[in-house]
Order: sequence, then C-alpha cells, then structure tokens
Amino acid sequence: MNHPPAFSVQSTSASVSTLSTPGKMYGFPELPYTLHTRKRAIAAVWSALIIVTSVQIEFFYFLLRYGTKSGLDNALTVPTAILLGVSILSMGLRTWHLVRKGSQRRPIGGRWYAVSESLPELCFAGSNLTTQPQLDYFSWNMVIGFIIVTAVLSAATADEPPNIRQASMPQAIVLYLASSQLIVTGIMAKLGWKTPVRFSSTSSGSPMKPGVFVLIEDIVAVDGGGFQAFREALVVRYESSEIFRRLVEQMNWFWGIGSMIVAGGTTAIVYAVPNLDVVFAIGWCLPWVWASIGAICTILWTRRMLVAEENSVTSSQA
Repeated sequence: MNHPPAFSVQSTSASVSTLSTPGKMYGFPELPYTLHTRKRAIAAVWSALIIVTSVQIEFFYFLLRYGTKSGLDNALTVPTAILLGVSILSMGLRTWHLVRKGSQRRPIGGRWYAVSESLPELCFAGSNLTTQPQLDYFSWNMVIGFIIVTAVLSAATADEPPNIRQASMPQAIVLYLASSQLIVTGIMAKLGWKTPVRFSSTSSGSPMKPGVFVLIEDIVAVDGGGFQAFREALVVRYESSEIFRRLVEQMNWFWGIGSMIVAGGTTAIVYAVPNLDVVFAIGWCLPWVWASIGAICTILWTRRMLVAEENSVTSSQA
C-alpha cells in the first residue's frame, strides 16, 4: 500500500494516548490516527514482543538447565538464538517498509539517511528497491542496539562456563541506550540548541525536539501504519500547541530519567545478587515491569494533559 488510508479520530474522553487526540475539534490540528480500532493488533504485537524478549528466554533457560541434561550452554544458546533471529526478521521487515519504492512511511525529506546522497535515486531493474533507502532515526537505533546486544550475548556464551551475569544485561543495555538519548535531547531542547544531524523528519539545524517526539513519529508512522501523514500532522500539532509541547517534554523526562534509574538498578542487582538464577530472572524481566508501569502512567497523564489542553482553548474562547 503506497498511500495512507483515511483514519478516524475519537473523542478526547476516550483517548488513550497522544496518538488519538481530536485536536481539530477544539482548535488544534488533528492527528490522523486512532488506537481504538487497533487494540487487538497492538495487544498482539506487545504480547509477542514480551514473549520473545523476556518470557521465552527465561522459560528455555530454566527448562533446559534444570528440566533436561542439555547443560548451561544450551540453556543460554537456544533462547538467545531465538531472540536474535526474531530481531533480524523484525529489522528486515521494518527496513522493507521504509526502502520499498513509493513508500509513504519514510521521514519527510530524509536525505541524511540515504546510503549515499551522491547516488541518483533510481530503481533497480525488476525490483521495488531504490539506491537511496530512506531509513529513520529509530531504525538506526535498532541496528546499533542489535549489534551491542549481539556482542554482549556472544561474549557471555563464549566464556567457559557461560557468564550468566553478562548474559542478564541486554535489557538494561537497551534502557541505557534509549534513556541516554532521551536525556541528551531533552537537555538540548531545553537549552534551545539546534539539531547537529537529521532526526527523522526534523532536519539538521532545526530546533531540537525531545527524543520521545522522534520515537512517537517513527514508531507510529512505520510500525503503526500512520504513514507520512502522521509525521506531518505530529509536527504541526507540536508547533501549534504549548500544552502538547509540555506533554512531550514531560514524557521525555519521565521515560529518560526513569529508564536510566531502572537500568542502573538492574545493573546493580545483576552484579550484586549472589544467586545467578535470580540474577537472570530479574535482568530479563525487571525492565518490562518498568515499561508496563510507565505505559499506564503515560496513558493517565496524557489524558489529563489533553483535557487541560481542551479546557485552555475553551477558556480562551469564552
């Protein structure tokens, strides 16, 4: 599909996140996306993500270590192989959505992400690919995170015996990677600095936006099927609503600082607790506990801020 479908938007009272707000109804540009018709799909995706990145790892670890005679090597190798294999498939699918000819999911004007700006944007004969794949900022973070996690797990399983503590760190490493970028971009945005490079649809030299803004833009546009229409609408909404900007900034600090604290706590547990089974279990599940609590807090706070946004417009028009 090369063109985004027409999305409906629900009322503010029914809104579950910043992605389903009817801004046009009370004076702000509408975000052409709703989560209400995608609840089952979202639940399926998140369930699969939790199973692959946490549940199956702990299940196979304890099953193969204590339920069979496979030994510790296989107890780590099997679940990590599943994790890395699914990650490769996920990155491949996401890249395809971005690089296929006529894709409407790419960043607006994302030339910085091309393989080479000097190459002409031509289509390979008989292929849907172009010579300038337009990836987004989130895709590059996925690649970097995958490389780091693969290196950590490979080194852990290569030791004799396998290094359980090191093998328990990938979730915390991902949190370190994400939270550090959120905090840095939050500081840059607060100080009014310009972007040194392109951040998806935010071009180089533009005022920096909090990192969570880029995450929302990339994930909804590509993985959620919001397309470039959502990228454009999100930028307009951000620039036109002070309360919406404040919401994005607050969510950026919440997830940035919160994730850094959880990552640090997970690291402390992994290297301080003497029982390696407890270490492995906590290392692979604690970040997901934080993500679940954070998601609930985000939904509740977003609803409150959207109501405040609507009330501010109503008051100004009274």
